[in-house]
This record gives sequence, structure tokens and C-alpha cells, in this order.
Amino acid sequence: MKNFQLAKFYQRLSAFILDTFIVSILYGIIIALITMKPANILNRFNATSGNSTIDIFIIMMLMIVLLVIIPKFNKGMTFGQRFLGIKMIKDNYEETNIGIFLLRFIFIFAFSVAFLGIPLLVNVYLMLFRRDHKTIQDLLFKTSVIQTK
Repeated sequence: MKNFQLAKFYQRLSAFILDTFIVSILYGIIIALITMKPANILNRFNATSGNSTIDIFIIMMLMIVLLVIIPKFNKGMTFGQRFLGIKMIKDNYEETNIGIFLLRFIFIFAFSVAFLGIPLLVNVYLMLFRRDHKTIQDLLFKTSVIQTK
């Protein structure tokens, strides 16, 4: 059995917030390019392309790139996780693969949309009060988030 130290609540939450911030900045840049209004970069929370379908598509693609594809080529870490020195592994101590990242993303996105964000609140509660800080998707897909530093 390998000796890994599990990531702390604040590390996991901070990595999520940082990744979400990166998505919002990239979204603002893309919307600024589409609308040719550079102010949208700074005003990204009120920025829109004018078509909600396009906006949702852009956000989905950014999230897939950041939360699924980047970890594939970044030793299993998003930018936020790398910055905070944590990474996701399987419970059997193997490295995660792109399939796990994609399934976890689809699951939590679908359930968060279907249940109006309640699964995200449940995840925060689980990370805060469980000893192993596991979320719903960690339990379902048999993964853990560990410290790398």
C-alpha cells in the first residue's frame, strides 16, 4: 500500500475556484473576440455573444478542455490543482485517464444542471466533513485527490 497524503478541503475548493476563474477569463476573451468589444474581457460576468446557445457551447468547450483534456497532458492535474500541489488518482493508486476525467465531468455537470446546483453544495459538504474529503464523483468513480508536494 502506498503512502499518500489526501488533499485538504481548502486545497480542493481553492483549485476548483481557480479553475472556474480561468474558465471565466477565457470566456471573456472569446466573447470579446466574437463581439469585437474588448471591454467584455473585464466585464465577463455580464458579457454575452447575444445567443445563449453559443454562450453555453463556449463554456462547455472551455470546461472540457480545462477539466478533461488538460489533465490528460498535465500529469492528471488541472491548472488549479497543479498550482495547489494536488492531483487525482484512482483508489488503486493508478494514474487516472481521460475517460475518468470525462465521465466525472459529464456526471457532475448533468446532475448539477438537473438538480439546480445542489450536487455542488453536497460536494462542498462532503469535502468538508468526510475524513477522506471525497466528493460524490470520487465515491462513484473510485478516485481520490492527493497532495503532490
